[in-house]
Amino acid sequence: MNTPSITQRIRYDLGFELPESHHDWVRNDLVGPGSMERYLIRFLLPVLPFFGLVFLLGGDVWLEIAMIAIMLVPLIVFTISLTYVFRRSRLIQHGLDPALLDRTKFSDYERLRYRMNYGH
Repeated sequence: MNTPSITQRIRYDLGFELPESHHDWVRNDLVGPGSMERYLIRFLLPVLPFFGLVFLLGGDVWLEIAMIAIMLVPLIVFTISLTYVFRRSRLIQHGLDPALLDRTKFSDYERLRYRMNYGH
């Protein structure tokens, strides 16, 4: 699997397309093991420094924490709810089959069904 360079990786994280030689890496990034965790980190990590600005406003600590929670909860909800749409559009952008996302859902369901039936 061909991994992208640092500049290619930054461009990829910003939404640009990688060359065709990196499609295996893109497929693994979007539907492979740990893809959901990488997706959440990509969306939540850049926003965290802005939450630090809330502490510069002054006031009670509980109020500052409440303001951060008011911003963080919808961000997490929308990020999780749009994961399928975002990852599907990234697969299409790179010319990969968007049904790959459904295959992983199906395999997870099959694995769960197997565990329920056979207990391991």
